[in-house]
Amino acid sequence: MQIDLLRHGACEGGNIFRGQVDVPLTSEGREQMLRGLAELDDSWDRIVTSPLQRCQRFAAQLAREKKLPITEVPDIREIGFGDWEGQSVDKIWTEQRALCEAWGRDPEKHAPPGGEPFPVFRSRVLQAVDNLAQQYSGESLLLVTHGGVIKLLLAYANNWLPVKMISLQVNYGFAASLRYDSDNKTFTVSYPEQSAYVYCP
Repeated sequence: MQIDLLRHGACEGGNIFRGQVDVPLTSEGREQMLRGLAELDDSWDRIVTSPLQRCQRFAAQLAREKKLPITEVPDIREIGFGDWEGQSVDKIWTEQRALCEAWGRDPEKHAPPGGEPFPVFRSRVLQAVDNLAQQYSGESLLLVTHGGVIKLLLAYANNWLPVKMISLQVNYGFAASLRYDSDNKTFTVSYPEQSAYVYCP
């Protein structure tokens, strides 16, 4: 099954831990998504979207333009950042650096205060994709979703540990194409090459 991924673009609110805070795209964010979309082969049978408006509104308009069915799937929303939601990234890193660094080193054991545990996030996203594969077997899907979801799927496809996710560059409007084998529950990345999303200092 082909599953294309598109990350939402820049949002209102600046550089914050956005997570599940429901904020709209900026005009620049919409342009970023259009540029990402142009990298993909638009032979989809269905559009699947996170219910958060930074994904859903773009997806709904695209579905109307392409005359495609659209499905909202809550379980492909971003990971929840708990007490950090809506807070400045710089502020949190300044005030809670030790926890931020621990979370980056081992996200399976550490999380933002009150945040969604990584194993729960991983389980719901992978289960959501598998459910889509069962429900829409044989269809080609476009998932309009979030950076954390896309990083998780790329890491999983490459058999990387969760700690590797922090080194992945999935910018606003990032696009990718995966193949999902529902029998073996494995992914392969068809597009782009690793060099496009793996950070090398």
